[in-house]
Amino acid sequence: MRRKDKSVSNRTFDLIIRIPIFIVSLCGMAAVALAHGSEEITEKNAWSDWIFTPDIVIPSALIAAIYISGMLRRRTAKLIVPWWRHVLFFAGLFSVFAALQSPIDPIAEHLFFVHQIQHLMLRMIGPMLLAISWPEGLLNAGLPTIIRKNVLVPVVTNNVMRAVFGILAHPVIATVLFIGVLYFWEIPKYHDMSLLNENIHYLMHMTMLLAGLVFFWRIFDRRSPIPAVVHENGRMSTHDSERHARSKGLRYGVRLMMLWLVILSNILLGSLTTFKSTLLYPAYTKMGRLFGYTAYGDEQIGGIIIWIFGTMMCLVAILIVLQLWGRSERYREERRNAQPILPTTGAAMVARTRPQNRAMAIGLSAFVFTVFFAAILVGVLSYFAGSAAFSSVN
Repeated sequence: MRRKDKSVSNRTFDLIIRIPIFIVSLCGMAAVALAHGSEEITEKNAWSDWIFTPDIVIPSALIAAIYISGMLRRRTAKLIVPWWRHVLFFAGLFSVFAALQSPIDPIAEHLFFVHQIQHLMLRMIGPMLLAISWPEGLLNAGLPTIIRKNVLVPVVTNNVMRAVFGILAHPVIATVLFIGVLYFWEIPKYHDMSLLNENIHYLMHMTMLLAGLVFFWRIFDRRSPIPAVVHENGRMSTHDSERHARSKGLRYGVRLMMLWLVILSNILLGSLTTFKSTLLYPAYTKMGRLFGYTAYGDEQIGGIIIWIFGTMMCLVAILIVLQLWGRSERYREERRNAQPILPTTGAAMVARTRPQNRAMAIGLSAFVFTVFFAAILVGVLSYFAGSAAFSSVN
């Protein structure tokens, strides 16, 4: 009798968690059906020009519903997910959705600086928020069992897929792709081509989004790079050996270096765009600039957005990585304290941790000063390069 009641309860629960997926999917399809046609954008209707397309609305709705289902499935779990992670996930999902479906998208076709705001939301803000919310567990729990077993598991365990993802997730490849995608689409020829061709424009956005998701997943990966603790007998405990096998996260110094390279690339591209002396993107003139912005003013503001705001987002990411690093160091110290032989005095404890703390402090100080001076150097060189180009033109 108990087995029957349990089976009925499970079927009822499965039905309940599928309801949000069904409802949100219907809402997404309804939104697509009600979407307005392609009207000519003007300054009067620009900020009311929401464009709902099935390729964005339906996946966004399904992802949100799966996440909600995962929340319901794991609501009785011992490890409760803090509320701020839910907020970050939905904020990240909305950032991507708003970049592609809100008035930002049509306005971005008429103003270069709004296009850079859209790229910032797609490449950095949305992926950062999604990655730092660590949604993998809830998304996995929210999937229907049949999809998880017959689709997700075969894909994740497939050797070819794992090899491809391993290549893309390599820190060098992930960083090069993240920087390279932005630089490629900022080349005037291809940037203008994307404005005038809807399919190329779609490709631009998808490559930026995917590059951002891979990059920030590696930056905020929860897996610690700290090796397992070896005890006095020279062996690892079962818990430590299992943790060591699972530990494949990047070293935090590598994560900081990845962000540093992105900062330099933002400063270089942004300063060159700001201080340039010729019009780079004439396609916006063909499309018709909105709100009275001049061509040079529009492109200069766009360069500042790449330079300043892109760098600010990386600085925020650096602060988060440093916080994760500190938490990882505390965990390592706790594992050390679990060893049979411990320091017996406070002085001994300080002496024991002094080398690690000193090395970490020196490394962080060198990193901060290197970033600071490199940022100044790149900005100054870009300024003089732009000035020289301007003088040669005149």
